[in-house]
Amino acid sequence: MDQIEYYLERKKLLEDEIAKFEEELKAMPEGTIIYNRTIKNGKAYFSWYKQIEKSGTRTRTSLSRKNHLEEASNLARKKFIKSLLDDKYNELQCVNYFLCHRKAEKYTALLDDNSPYHELLCSNDFKGKEWEYLEYNKSTDYPKHLIIPAPKGDLVRSKSEAMIAQVLFSHQIPYRYEEIHDIDGHSIATDFTVLHPKTKEIKLWEHLGLSDKTNYQQTIEFKMIHYLRAGYLPGHDLILTFEDKARPFSYLDAEEVVKKYFL
Repeated sequence: MDQIEYYLERKKLLEDEIAKFEEELKAMPEGTIIYNRTIKNGKAYFSWYKQIEKSGTRTRTSLSRKNHLEEASNLARKKFIKSLLDDKYNELQCVNYFLCHRKAEKYTALLDDNSPYHELLCSNDFKGKEWEYLEYNKSTDYPKHLIIPAPKGDLVRSKSEAMIAQVLFSHQIPYRYEEIHDIDGHSIATDFTVLHPKTKEIKLWEHLGLSDKTNYQQTIEFKMIHYLRAGYLPGHDLILTFEDKARPFSYLDAEEVVKKYFL
């Protein structure tokens, strides 16, 4: 998934959320909630009022905790939704502007082997390019799950992995997908084996995308035990990213990780 695809998905999500909250807003009671604050013995106390404006005239009705708490809660929810919608409208406007004006340059074509500038641009990075495209011991497990296109022409297993591959590729950081390593005597296919573009150090990147699934948690535990026993240190030569159904991994998350560890 590249930037354009990410923002197209974000646009659709925002539009759906806006429609949902607008419908909820229609069912909200008339009026606006306002408050009054008083200080007693150094402590703040709040009282609430319902304010209605008609023909330029404002009327206020007290909302007591004893008799009007539900109405006050509904009006507070209404105020919250209006503020939330303002934020969603603003983000959608920004996303639409991006989609209208973003024009991606095909700068990676300058690095191709047949480019007249290849020798000039890649001479200092030959080790990385050579390493990246040499044959390696790659996992052949569950080939039917390799369904998401990645930027080097290969296939990966999830949208999140495709985002990681895209970000690495866009920053010209050499990587191998699902290279099998001997980790504490066990053959483990690491999601991404990455060659640091400056230090030439190898870092392993595991994206644990089903963290809320009980059966997958056993796989996570197995991998972590053997990475640690083999001397890999999370945050140093082992990069770990996570997601679950409630907290999906995004293109921007991938950018932040690459920025932190490789740029």
